[in-house]
Amino acid sequence: MKKTILFLASALVLLGISSCQKAKTTIDQLTEFDIPYSNNIIVPATTLNNTVAATAPIDIKTPDVPTNSSSIFSNNKTSSDLISEIKMKSLSISVSSGNLDFLKSVSIYINATGLAEALVASKTIIPTGQTSVTMDMGDVNIKDYIKKDNISFRVSGTVQTGTGQIAQTLKMDEVVHVKATLIK
Repeated sequence: MKKTILFLASALVLLGISSCQKAKTTIDQLTEFDIPYSNNIIVPATTLNNTVAATAPIDIKTPDVPTNSSSIFSNNKTSSDLISEIKMKSLSISVSSGNLDFLKSVSIYINATGLAEALVASKTIIPTGQTSVTMDMGDVNIKDYIKKDNISFRVSGTVQTGTGQIAQTLKMDEVVHVKATLIK
């Protein structure tokens, strides 16, 4: 009889631990979500056709990107004051025609009104022949930026010059991961 009671007690403890893990997973799913953003940036032909040097620095700012954070937070049953962390999950750069051979290295900074810019991603070596590259992500909490109405990005890096290329439009696709508490 004692063995049966001990076995049942052990089984209940294991069942309770398993239930807690499932509940934690469910809560995490409800309080964590991703927000995708996309924008374009133009690298001028004059920068690419500079024949003075083999490489040239670029420093280009994107237009403002609306965050739509208030409505996104509301749709996910949270609010800006309940956000604990937002980090850049992924950022990729691609071209619709040609390849990225003109791009040698790149760093991406996020900007928002009233905040100092922060480095969110970089790629020191971009392989030849690629039409798209996934950036190496920084470990930066950008919640204060995403809470703003608009964000922008500054792209800084080096390009191969003297290639006779036309202006290039880079498409930047970003995904940010939000951790928040639900509205009660």
